[in-house]
Amino acid sequence: MSPIDLLILALQGIVIILVINVIFSWIRFAGGRVPRYNPIVRFIDRISDAILMPIRQAQDRLLRSAGLGYMPIDFSPLIAIIFIQFLIHLLRGLQ
Repeated sequence: MSPIDLLILALQGIVIILVINVIFSWIRFAGGRVPRYNPIVRFIDRISDAILMPIRQAQDRLLRSAGLGYMPIDFSPLIAIIFIQFLIHLLRGLQ
């Protein structure tokens, strides 16, 4: 297995973590309970927050500069997944 294959595998794992985090947020929004003290949930939250926080900050700055202010829908997971899929496509082109 080449280093590019390992990187692609890691990026695919990050996409899965982001999707799981989105599902957790839907469960929380619907009134369900996701145990935040669980080590697996904390790991997923920590990884996804590290990836999504810079995107959220840039999104907020962009919306404020456009005069839109607050947007109730968070598009940062979608933007992150599209960007990661683009990276995976580029890495597969290098093989």
